[in-house]
Amino acid sequence: MPRYSDDWVISKSLFEYTTGGSCQCCAFPAIFDPNGLKGLISSVSDLETDAANEEFNAAQQSPWPPEMRDSVWADRVRVRHKLKKEMKDYKEFMDEVGEERLREFLEKDLGAVGVKKILQMPRSEVTNILSNRYNSCAAFGTIMCAVVEQVANFKLTKYETDARGAHEIEFEKALRYDRFGGFTMDVVQECDNGETQMNQETLSILLTTIQNLGGEKLLHRGPPSQLQGDDNEENGGADDAVKEKVHATQSFRSDRRIARLIIARFWADQIMAKLKKTRTQEDIQEAS
Repeated sequence: MPRYSDDWVISKSLFEYTTGGSCQCCAFPAIFDPNGLKGLISSVSDLETDAANEEFNAAQQSPWPPEMRDSVWADRVRVRHKLKKEMKDYKEFMDEVGEERLREFLEKDLGAVGVKKILQMPRSEVTNILSNRYNSCAAFGTIMCAVVEQVANFKLTKYETDARGAHEIEFEKALRYDRFGGFTMDVVQECDNGETQMNQETLSILLTTIQNLGGEKLLHRGPPSQLQGDDNEENGGADDAVKEKVHATQSFRSDRRIARLIIARFWADQIMAKLKKTRTQEDIQEAS
């Protein structure tokens, strides 16, 4: 079994879950759906139609205990619901501040070194946020712990890009993992004279990512499959990463996208807090 593959995630999370046990709230699915597991899977809107069908078929063969499987899918739905409710906060911030002012703040107020300090996130922080902020249970936590490790070593999986849409793809490609600083982006570049300056390409990706946190959709779906016909655009196309596999197995593409989204929000929250603090201090100085 290749290390960091989807099968590796399944085995690692199963081991962690069965040896660590489950909390009381994981004993039964936290969200009821009249269509059962298939209904829960179908309600994850960023899963494309064929991908959802593959996930349901794979779930029937999964080595996970049924209670673990159902709890995981219930948490996937619940976490997305809470993430969607928070999107308005990022939209309101960007509507008030604007991209030009935010760029100026990052370039002049914080500078390359200041932004570099913000763009650091330990792997454990993703699962901490899921647990403390979104109240995810032990089952989903064990999955995401393995998924975050998979994201950190994503190049080793040889999988194709997870992201959908040009801006998400740019962020995925710009995101990297450093064993000392955790998840980060190359926002600082060295000049020929030894000084450092802001990497404008990375800065633009960061700004666009923050802008899109308050967009129309939490995560976009891929374009419709040509095999499905033009009249099925709403359903979206197939998840190639799943369909290429000979045997039915779960794909953690959607979970990896959620992990990267949480990383982007973690950085955005810090930047927003620093800018609000700066503006408050400026208002106080003007008033005095």
